[in-house]
Amino acid sequence: MTYNALAQELSKEQAGLFDETSRHSRFLEYTLKPAAESSAIKCVLKRLTNLVEQTDSLYLHVAFGSHCWDCLNPTWHPAELVPFTAIKNGELSMPATQGDILFWLHSSDAELIPMALINVYQQMEDLADLQLDLEGIKNKQSRDLIGFVDGTANPKDDMRPEVALIPEEKLGAGGSYVISQRWQHDLKAFNQLTVPEQEKVVGRTKEKDVELEGDVMPKDSHVSRTDVSSGGIAMKIYRRSSPYMSSQFGQGSLPDHGLYFLAFAGEMQRFSVQLESMIGKTDDGISDKLMQYSTPKTGSYWFLPSNNDLTNLIS
Repeated sequence: MTYNALAQELSKEQAGLFDETSRHSRFLEYTLKPAAESSAIKCVLKRLTNLVEQTDSLYLHVAFGSHCWDCLNPTWHPAELVPFTAIKNGELSMPATQGDILFWLHSSDAELIPMALINVYQQMEDLADLQLDLEGIKNKQSRDLIGFVDGTANPKDDMRPEVALIPEEKLGAGGSYVISQRWQHDLKAFNQLTVPEQEKVVGRTKEKDVELEGDVMPKDSHVSRTDVSSGGIAMKIYRRSSPYMSSQFGQGSLPDHGLYFLAFAGEMQRFSVQLESMIGKTDDGISDKLMQYSTPKTGSYWFLPSNNDLTNLIS
């Protein structure tokens, strides 16, 4: 194998990033305890990744907030990685709850997740505080709890790495910039709309998942506000979001429910442009009507290192 071929092999993404057969997920966001030592954190991450590597069809992705990455790896920093900051426009807001370490467990076999999850809990207990813990419940059609297919506009096949991964010529190649947000739905209010009204909010038909066109597509639909460009370049991202339903009660008598929005990109601008378009911080001042029925409760940016960079970090 030539040097260039070896370099390309080593900069591959963490295993499972593009495996879309997984329907079962667990999302954990941690903040480090003040006394946590870098060496201890690295040892724990090495043990956890080694355990999962010994289990077929189970994936564990590890991503880092900006401050945490600098603590663990002071020698270099992903060029665009910054903490998530709150975004506001009038009564609309997207809060910042920046974490230090994100774990994403997923598999096509639900039975594989509980033991791995217990290992994460036990290994991280003395090092960090758990600030978010959600179980993903994606169905076979990848429909959100509002009944619409989620991620229809995702890049397909060979286009996924081009969108999701940092290019080879840049620092952190093979890794990804990541955004996570917990969106809490108000299903009671949304389900009071007729199906045609719901379709205008989303920008797609509910049953057949066909994008609305021409004058039928509202400018404030979710599709209109997220299918955006900057300088003539489409701001595409790779979504791996999942609906959730927690055991804690949220609005009224319904348990807390919504969408854990998880997306990957090779540059941070793709996130910021979409978020500003959704909240209406644009020349047209139009916001995403879906935000009348779904509210962001958390927000973090992460760096998901390539398999090689993660291995080097925890070795």
